Amino acid sequence: MKAHRLTVLLLAAACAEAPAPPGMSEDAERAARQAVDAYADMVMAVLGDLVAFRTVHEDGVPNAEHPAFRAMTSYLAEKAAALGLDFEDHGAVVVIGLGDAKDRLGLVTHGDVQPADPSKWAQDPFSLDTLSDPTRLIGRGAEDDKGPIAAALYAMKAVKDMDIPPSRRIELVISYTEESDWAPFLDFLSRRPPPDLNVALDSEYPVVIAEKAWNAVFLRIAPDIARDVAPSRDAPYLASFTGGAFLSQVPEDAEAHIVGASVSAESALEKAAAAHAQVRFEFRRIGDTLVVAARGMSAHSSKPWDGANGITHLAEVLGHWEWAPTQAAHMVRLINDLIGTGDFGEQFGDVAHTHDFMGPLSLALTTLTRASDGTLVAGVNIRSPVGRSESDLQRRIERALDEWRGETGVELEHTITTSPPYYVADAPHVPVLLDVFRFFSGQASAEPIAIGGGTHARLLPNAVNFGPAMPGEPYTGHSEYEYLTREQVQLNLQMYAAMLVALAGAERT
Repeated sequence: MKAHRLTVLLLAAACAEAPAPPGMSEDAERAARQAVDAYADMVMAVLGDLVAFRTVHEDGVPNAEHPAFRAMTSYLAEKAAALGLDFEDHGAVVVIGLGDAKDRLGLVTHGDVQPADPSKWAQDPFSLDTLSDPTRLIGRGAEDDKGPIAAALYAMKAVKDMDIPPSRRIELVISYTEESDWAPFLDFLSRRPPPDLNVALDSEYPVVIAEKAWNAVFLRIAPDIARDVAPSRDAPYLASFTGGAFLSQVPEDAEAHIVGASVSAESALEKAAAAHAQVRFEFRRIGDTLVVAARGMSAHSSKPWDGANGITHLAEVLGHWEWAPTQAAHMVRLINDLIGTGDFGEQFGDVAHTHDFMGPLSLALTTLTRASDGTLVAGVNIRSPVGRSESDLQRRIERALDEWRGETGVELEHTITTSPPYYVADAPHVPVLLDVFRFFSGQASAEPIAIGGGTHARLLPNAVNFGPAMPGEPYTGHSEYEYLTREQVQLNLQMYAAMLVALAGAERT
């Protein structure tokens, strides 16, 4: 009995010491209730409408002129009018506004999405799937960023319903080129100065105040006609090795074609493949060619640990055999020597580094394709934190490649694209956003975070990210199974509405 009473007292003391979520103003809570009670179902319906627009960039067609984007613009214009919001069409950017105050609050999102492979989805990825898993709303763009757009529209409507003129004009800014080319958005900003206070809805909670740099390295191995067309028939040889879909997605799929594979070679590869529990391998023969296919799990390349890289795991398996020196064999060695199956650039010379707040550099080989001239090209996406300059990172990458060339004698060409990281530690609205998140999530100890992704927030003054993904949950944007849960849609709607009241000053005095 005494032990039981002591336990109760200790638990009570622990609860008393734990921080309590902050309170919200009466108007902020009222806006959140109004948003969910009146508009939750409408948000999900609009999300379905938005997913149906195939807003994927096509080479040779500016997004601002693409029929799918123009159709989405018309839809958004009609929706804004129905909700009593104003609308501006700037071609590659649309702006939906509430109020006419001089000070402005920007909500920054994007309406373009990454490609999707229909064979990997239970239903058409451009039709919101509510049946495969009744708890989830599945579709390309559901999380990145069409779900946030739908929730923001109705959060603005909930604030409008309160009939309290905001002291800041609210502007929902929807970019159409975030996933492909930032130049149109920069042009828009040069012609229409942004608000002084901005919240991007394109990442994670609680509040993102830092984004790693986005860097790309393309490694090219040209075909050797003497070896690649007619290598020695005395041993099996790698005729091809390809995989991946786009640079910012950890690749699920990879495939190698091996000509003249013996039974012993196939057996050795199958044994090596069995050690890779995260990836499924399939072996099949077409004539004298053995096809080895790997199927891992896709993820956003800023979080390579959330996926299983089909290309790098297949390269590791292929490394268990001594191949004739073909182009594909050189690529296998390059991948195994410099990249491996890790996520943090541990093998790529001395590029690996970490930052106390932003965390470690991450490195993902995401594409392996054959160019029109026959060159085999590997695309590597590197996300780097504060701590090294762009020129320093580039020197380290080039030094690692030079050393590999010297060791192997393989002719390797490369191009490198770098950018700076983004870190804004003093944005004035961070405490307000944290209060909103802590109150509605119940996570009273939530603090600002850093991410590996890169968003339009870095182009704007006082810009931080606020959702839509919850801490500890997988971010599904860019994956082949993108979704938001119904509960998350409602929570986003609540937090967006309360945030608008808190930041736009739409409160009674």
